[in-house]
This record gives sequence, structure tokens and C-alpha cells, in this order.
Amino acid sequence: MKAKKQKAAALVLAAALSMNLQTVCPLAAAPDAQATAPVQENNQESPEAQEPDIPESYEWEIQSNSIPGWPQGPKIICETGIVMDLDTGQILYAKGIDEKRAPASITKIMTALLAIEKVPLDTKITFTDEVNNIEADSTHIGIKPGETLTMEESLYGILLGSANEVSSGVAEYIGGTVQDFVDMMNEKAKELGCENTHFVNANGLYAEDHYTTARDMALIAKAAFQNETFRNIVKTPYYIIPPTNITPEERWINNHHRMLTEGGIHYEGCLGGKTGYTEKAGNTLVTYAERNSMRLVCVVLKGNTEYYNDTKNLLDYGFNNFQKLTLSSDILAGSDSLASYLKEQALLDAAVETSSADVPVNPSQEIACQAEIENHTLNLDFYYGDTLLGSSSQKATSEILAAAQTYDQQQRQKEQISDSAPASAETEMNPENRIDPSSLIDPDSLGGFFQEAVLVFQGLPGWKYPALGLLAGAFIFYIILLIIRIRRSIRSRKMKRKNKKA
Repeated sequence: MKAKKQKAAALVLAAALSMNLQTVCPLAAAPDAQATAPVQENNQESPEAQEPDIPESYEWEIQSNSIPGWPQGPKIICETGIVMDLDTGQILYAKGIDEKRAPASITKIMTALLAIEKVPLDTKITFTDEVNNIEADSTHIGIKPGETLTMEESLYGILLGSANEVSSGVAEYIGGTVQDFVDMMNEKAKELGCENTHFVNANGLYAEDHYTTARDMALIAKAAFQNETFRNIVKTPYYIIPPTNITPEERWINNHHRMLTEGGIHYEGCLGGKTGYTEKAGNTLVTYAERNSMRLVCVVLKGNTEYYNDTKNLLDYGFNNFQKLTLSSDILAGSDSLASYLKEQALLDAAVETSSADVPVNPSQEIACQAEIENHTLNLDFYYGDTLLGSSSQKATSEILAAAQTYDQQQRQKEQISDSAPASAETEMNPENRIDPSSLIDPDSLGGFFQEAVLVFQGLPGWKYPALGLLAGAFIFYIILLIIRIRRSIRSRKMKRKNKKA
């Protein structure tokens, strides 16, 4: 009887160990293991999808819905969300995009971006005791102090497995200390234009002073996506880390992003992304997708079980309601501006040939362009009505610089005419207010004589300028003839003197 109890206990222990290995270090998983539900960042599943209570945030303002002529975006349960064009940075949907929220494990996008930029993929990293400085129940892949991985293997652990200990270990390796690496993260965020982001760790575990916004996270995600290594990793369904110097078994790492993998949440055109979850941050999600030549990134923060559904609705909104237009002078509305002058001079098409913008499928506003020359650079801003769609900058050609100079001269002349027009109009209406310029001249002074001569000249008809030109030409011609005659006379005298001496 005792032997049977011991055998049963052993079976229970083996089953428990098997479940743990598949969660933390899935050695025995089959190649199709990526289809299993992902492990959340606190190593627990978020609540199963069910009919949620509609939170107050569902009714919060959607800023992009206030744009005149803009397609109305869907309500989402997540507290904040954004849809941004990956190529132009144009924002298509905005809800609370500058409100600070905890990012959870989508923090690791910045961690991975810096790691890719600073360390070659084949670099070997030996982890220290730093791998033990994470919360006991947080997501990890079981890396031990003294264990060695390549940077490439570490990146798969960070982005696919959301391994907190790998993130901290890589941060320490690159920065010397985790804090120094975090300083690099914050500096990089500022370089990318983030204004409301502050990191205090490299893995996204919750901290009061660790925050970002939907807009800032989209900027970080956009920058990371421009890197080919990053793109290849986040779209990988699963990855196998081979045996190491300490762990003799393979580690199977599944991509946690369920819109990429096959199943009910799969999204056509999904290019991967990054998941995040802590109890205080809620669900966070970054998702890349492509359809019809448009590449979008969607970020949602502080979500519940509906965060995947919110992301799907936002991406559908972007793809179904907008079209990417290659800009040309034919579709840009004219206005009294440098851009219009460049269009008249057939110079605008060459300037905008590489520019594009996402506009509503059925636009109700004009698409316009504003141009400005600064330090020999042509800056172009594209508008949908009064809403800025995007901008571009390029070195101005000599033709554009010359055209801009001519345009500026014309504008100054118009301003001068405009400034003098009110005074002239008032004088015409009130002849008695006219001042005779000759009454201000002192006829007994030399200055008065010249002033009077100038007034007489100004009073002559319009042909005075050509006549003056002819007179000036005749005078110059007379001077030249006079000089020639003097030189001939001098030469003749010299010849006579020489002949007398001879």
C-alpha cells in the first residue's frame, strides 16, 4: 500500500514538473507548440475572455474623431490607444495618446532596440547574479548565473519569451550596470521624440516611476521596426535555444502575440509585436500589420480581456477607412504660398515625388501643401483641411532656391504696395489733405535745388526712364570719343617733337 502511494505521488510530481517545463522551459514541446496560449508577463494567464463589465474608459474622448472630415474611429475598452503609419509617422487614430500609463513588458521593445544597435548578434553573454533580481513569479526562461547565450538567442528570449531575467542581464552587460543601461533607454526615448516616457528598468516590471504613453510607445515601436533584425524576430512564431554550458536541454520559446499565431485571434497581415501584462498595468499590446501597401502599428495601454479585440478593431479602422496616396501637384490644392509658386514653375512634383500620406477613402477636405526654405533645405508640410498629415525635408535644388528668392521678392513688393495703398486711398478721398511736396523745399539752399530737381524728374511721364538711359548712353559715348581724340592729339604732338629733333 505504501509503495502504491509513493508511486502515485511520483506520478503527480512528474506531471507537475512537465507542466512547469512547458511553461518556463518547454523542452518537450512539439514544433507546433507556438499555437498554445501565451504566458503572461507575471507568469500567469490574464483572465479568460468573457463578457466584461463596460468600464468608464469606453466612453472617453477619441481625439481623432474631432478632425473635420475624418472617419469616426471605434470606441475601445482600453484606456488609451493609437494607430500610426509605420512609414510616415502619421497618426490615424488617437485616444488619450499623451496620458501616462505603465507599459509592462512592451518596455522590452526599447531594450531590444538598444541591444541590436550596440552589440553584434554573435556576441556571447555570460549572465551574472543579476538574473536572480526579478520577482519570483515573473516570466523567465530559467537562465542561471554563469550561463552563456549569444546576443541573438538573448533577443529571442526577450521579445518572444518576454524573459525578465534575460532583459536585466543584457542591460547589465551593455551598460555595465542596469541603471546605466536604463539611462541609455531614457536618452534614446528623447532622441525619438518621446516627451512623456520614463523607464526605471529594462523588463517592464511595475514601478511607480516607470511609464510611457501610447504616442511615445508608437514612436519607439516605429523606430524598432525600421531594424531588419527586430522585424525578423517579432514575426517568428517560435524559437529554439540550443543547449548551453549549464543547461543540457533545448529551450522552446513561443511567441506570445496571439494575433500572429494561428487560432481564433489570428489577424491577417499581422507582422508581430509585443505583449505586456502586470496586475497594475493591465494588458498592454503593440501590434504591427500590413495590408494594401499600408504598414501600421497599433498600441493599446491599460486594457482588460478585450485588448486583442480592441487592437483588431483599430487596425480594421485604419485599413478600411484610409488610403495611401503618393503626393503630386495634381492632387495638392493651390494657395497663395511658396508651394503654389513652385507648382506654377513645375518644380513641386520633383519635390514631393517620394512623399505620401494616408487620407480618408472618401476625402471631404482639400489636401494642401505648405513649403518653406530654411538653411538651403526645403521643408514641406501636408494638410488635410487644417489637419497636419505629415512632413518631409530635403536639400533644395538650385532651381528651387532661385524660385524661392523670386517668390520672396514678389511678396515684399506686394506688401509695400499694400502698406502704401491705405494712405493713397485716403488722399484720393480727401484732396484737401494732400501736401504739396514743393512746399517743403527751401529754394535758396543747394539741397533744396536738388530736391526740386528730383520732384521735377518724378513728375515727368513714364518714358522718362528710357530717355534717361539714352542720354546716359550718349554721354558715355561722348566721353569715350573725347578720350580717343585726346590720346590721338597727345600721340601727334610726340611725333612732331621727335621729327624736329631728328
